[in-house]
Amino acid sequence: MIKVLKIMCALTAASCISIFSANSLASSNTTHALQHTISPKQASEDFDQWFNWLHQTHPDLSHSVQDVDKFYDTVTRIKTELGTPMTAMAFWQKIAPLNSMLADGHLKVGHGSSSQWREWITQGVTLFPFEVNIKDDGLYIARDLGEQSSKYRSAKIQSINGTDAETLLKQLLVNTHGDTLAFRKDVLQSQFNRLFYMTFGPQTSFKIEYQQNNKTKHVTLDAKAAIPTALAKSSFSDEFNVSYHDKTAVLQVNTFAWDDFKQFLNYMDSVFTEIKEKQINHLIIDISRNGGGNDDMWMAGIMRYIADKPYRHFSTYRSKVLLKYRDPGQLVGAIEQGENTRLIEPETHLPNFYRGKTSLLIGTGTYSSSIVFANTVQDHQFAQLIGKPTGGRSTQSGGIQFMHLTHSQLQMISPRFILTRPSGNQQMTPIQPELSIEQLALPEQVKTML
Repeated sequence: MIKVLKIMCALTAASCISIFSANSLASSNTTHALQHTISPKQASEDFDQWFNWLHQTHPDLSHSVQDVDKFYDTVTRIKTELGTPMTAMAFWQKIAPLNSMLADGHLKVGHGSSSQWREWITQGVTLFPFEVNIKDDGLYIARDLGEQSSKYRSAKIQSINGTDAETLLKQLLVNTHGDTLAFRKDVLQSQFNRLFYMTFGPQTSFKIEYQQNNKTKHVTLDAKAAIPTALAKSSFSDEFNVSYHDKTAVLQVNTFAWDDFKQFLNYMDSVFTEIKEKQINHLIIDISRNGGGNDDMWMAGIMRYIADKPYRHFSTYRSKVLLKYRDPGQLVGAIEQGENTRLIEPETHLPNFYRGKTSLLIGTGTYSSSIVFANTVQDHQFAQLIGKPTGGRSTQSGGIQFMHLTHSQLQMISPRFILTRPSGNQQMTPIQPELSIEQLALPEQVKTML
């Protein structure tokens, strides 16, 4: 039982194509990240360090790797290509295509952490000057980098520095981590500036061809040192807020990784009290952009107010025993597996317990702990699922571990366990909603809130 409880508390193609050479590697006065040189021996040691750590940490690579033989063949090929000195960035460019092969949002051949990128940008690292939207038909400008809007907003990017957008997206998606293509597009959209920098190297300026108002135009812009929206530190009200229309409430919960757990719990308790006072009969909980965090947050902050019967949030688990999590009698490196028989009891006696209709809004960005939340709600019929399919699988990896490679200092990420949804269905596909937003019988004013 101890090892099950530990698990329940802890969820959280080819080398880079040669383009942009004319504008890459700005003057020595400009700050660059990951431009220190490592020797062939150091690159090989880093690669071996990652490979061994991955297999010491991950419980089952076949969970996400579709073709394990191709994966190991690619590993062997990469190892033979580490024969010359290279920058840490060039080393990442060689190994980054493994991200799309590993195909898991919790499994990453990484570069820098969010805090490292904020520091690098503050020190002068410059990036592509727009944030973007990635749609089915291509790449669009969302806003100026670090700003709320842009005079180029909604313009479709045709090419950057002479290379067409389709080719750029293809290469960037190969280097992006995530369960599915839809999920990788979502990740790339939020991390576009960083992944562009890592994949194609530092640039001084960008020649951008774009289409706006049915006209093809060109602009040349300098690279920009600004914090992308996805990297900016958000306020509590940015992540958690509630709005009302008549007897419908829309509760937006964008993360389960907020540092101040007590603040979150107090807020959620006040929200459910307010819902009770307003006699709300339809609660819509929006986790469509919730990338996960800790299960404790949604269990204590949401489920205690809506769960009217005993529930479990996963059925079976597979876990790699790591030294820091080892229980007496466990062998480090062994695979532990079993069934979760612990049921969490409802708290219907709470004065602000909610008994009305509940809908859970999911989307491509719903991931990790929020997928476990959606699994639980759907399997126990606590709410109807609405919106779009998740980008990640229903069967989720978790318990992510971090490791920095010795010489390149690249950050690697791997999960240590895999959880199956409460029903026991080993669903290796995204969670499907019962209804899309368009199918909902809701006032237009409510739909605009979603």
